[in-house]
Amino acid sequence: MATATVRPAAQRLRLLLSPLKSRICVPQAEPVATFGTAVTSAKVAVNGVHLHYQRVGEGEHAILLLPGMLGSGKTDFAPQLQSLNKKRFTLVAWDPRGYGYSRPPDRDFPRDFFERDAKDAVDLMKALQFKQVSLLGWSDGGITALIAAAKYPSYIRKMVIWGANAYVTEEDSRIYQGIRDVSKWSEKARKPLEALYGYDYLAKTCEDWVDGISQFKQLPEGCI
Repeated sequence: MATATVRPAAQRLRLLLSPLKSRICVPQAEPVATFGTAVTSAKVAVNGVHLHYQRVGEGEHAILLLPGMLGSGKTDFAPQLQSLNKKRFTLVAWDPRGYGYSRPPDRDFPRDFFERDAKDAVDLMKALQFKQVSLLGWSDGGITALIAAAKYPSYIRKMVIWGANAYVTEEDSRIYQGIRDVSKWSEKARKPLEALYGYDYLAKTCEDWVDGISQFKQLPEGCI
């Protein structure tokens, strides 16, 4: 079963820079999970890189949490890691390559970066010895989840996504250019990511992301 909300990128980026998003911050300490289960952090070698993840819970139902543009497990999913049922679910929040603590390498955006993230995500969960998983993703994480479900349907149990888009339009491209300069973001939206990356890496990666996502506009119907 998949529940998907596919929105234009304009709405996705408004959500990214909304007050709701801006209230998310990098925790100073690992949250204590319900039922006394602690959040653990680790890295595992996957497809030539070392991917960072946080894991909590002991449930049979494994769920991978996929963050949005420039995000990480900590910045995007701290409330879910803390509050979702740890008896029912095992939760894994990952940092895609080049994001969060999955560095090095630095993040780059070849045309197949969503497909690369989808393979990394699935191979990460297989490396952690999950036989089947569900996906919970937003923004770019939602796009990655859609591709993962399309490419590896027998491995994906259920999926919930929001704030994802299936194509890039001229309007989207104009909006992307409007967020290229992170110095123009609201302080509340910028500060959590600046604390995670440092200003220079954040600024460069945002510019690279704009170029990376904009390249889909050159494909037929802007299809991602």
